[in-house]
Amino acid sequence: MLSVHRKMSAFRSIAAEGVIRFIFFAVTILQLCCPWTGRGESTGDMFSQDATGFYRDFRGVFSSPAHFDDSDWMRVAAIAGAATLSTLFFDEPVRDFALNHHTPFLDTVMPVGDYYGRFRTGYGVGSLIYLGGILAGADDVRLTGRAVLEAHTFAMMITGVLKATTGRSRPFKQEGNTRFSLFATENPNWSFPSGHATSAFAVSSALSTRIKRPWATVGLYALSTLTAMQRVYDDKHWLSDTIVGAAIGTAVGLAVGNMINDEEVRMEHGYAESSEPVPLLGVTVTF
Repeated sequence: MLSVHRKMSAFRSIAAEGVIRFIFFAVTILQLCCPWTGRGESTGDMFSQDATGFYRDFRGVFSSPAHFDDSDWMRVAAIAGAATLSTLFFDEPVRDFALNHHTPFLDTVMPVGDYYGRFRTGYGVGSLIYLGGILAGADDVRLTGRAVLEAHTFAMMITGVLKATTGRSRPFKQEGNTRFSLFATENPNWSFPSGHATSAFAVSSALSTRIKRPWATVGLYALSTLTAMQRVYDDKHWLSDTIVGAAIGTAVGLAVGNMINDEEVRMEHGYAESSEPVPLLGVTVTF
């Protein structure tokens, strides 16, 4: 029985990986088949431009709190409030419900969410699209790949710092959802926030902002939601972990996507820099 279970688990993992790879192969083909602009730049010029853009976007994202207004802080408070309410009233019941409602169908579907939210998936997808754009000389495809790489990197930096500093125990440790060990160094104490949820929503948000098609947006966010569900289903995270991870990933993904869109417009008009603010989930980012 154990051998059969292992074989089924391996099969589900391979199937999940295949589904995700197919999806992003389709995304890449879609981008390459759409009208694009290539300016005949050398590969070195494109890498140099992207390195400069990466730094500019990094500065824009991480300096954004200095420019928050009252409405921005209200959004932050709303997310914090939702996470707090979840911790107080919903984390434990949702965990119990998930543990008691495993089914063969969900056992087959959930690995897709797990694979989509993995650290290497974000970088793999971003690199695939970015290099595809470089090879095809397609600026918009290259910028889409860069948007994914930036969003994934910036969002995971934020989540990584929070994980290590808060040191929240994962559900499977059976220590409750209020056990925190500050500056923890071991993965079982890195529950808050969910890295999978952060990565999935960062990638989906960046791609959605770049692709600009309703069906793509629905599909991408559905995948991200599946990732968040899988983390609770497999007892790796509390619901509140996924709420905050999703918020971080979405905020950064949308901000980076909008920055890249703005950069693309500037490229088309021959401008190198922008003096216009870029929204971060309604937050003003200036650089």
